[in-house]
Amino acid sequence: MSDDEVAETSDVSEAPEHRQQQLYFRELFQLKVQCEYVRRYRDVLSAWVTRFAILRAVASSGSIAGWVIWREYAFVWAAIIAASQLADALTDAIPYTARQKSANALLADLDALFIEALFEWEGVFSAKFTNEEITERRRKLMQLQHELDKKHFPTGDLPSRSDLLALAEQDTITYLESMFREGTTPT
Repeated sequence: MSDDEVAETSDVSEAPEHRQQQLYFRELFQLKVQCEYVRRYRDVLSAWVTRFAILRAVASSGSIAGWVIWREYAFVWAAIIAASQLADALTDAIPYTARQKSANALLADLDALFIEALFEWEGVFSAKFTNEEITERRRKLMQLQHELDKKHFPTGDLPSRSDLLALAEQDTITYLESMFREGTTPT
């Protein structure tokens, strides 16, 4: 790399005038995408948790009724009841249930963080902060988001699903367009 090229890449004064505002908005966008992704992921898990609960209830109730009606198969019905009770006892250990609870808690915290970041964006957009202040606010936003991820998924086991991510990105675009498009009213 020539001296001229080094000078060009290291000259901070040549950065776009609103670069920090753009970076903050990108971070705001990514935060909203994460909110929508976690919301969709939680909803998928909630559906599975509900299915398992219904299955356990039907198995348990059906087993008891079956045991009363067909006593000659008492051992089979007892095994079904025991399996149902075991599944009920392991509810919190089953990944779907534990992940659903973690996703629900993470979503609540991310939504609250997004509300704060959206409020802060108004100050960033209206140039109430210096570039250094915007940079610090963006760093703080990223740090808080990271802390929430670690708090609710300490082992980093929040899976990445491209189908949910694509939907979350579209939800975010729709939301932000309705919020910030000039000349329109939110729907």
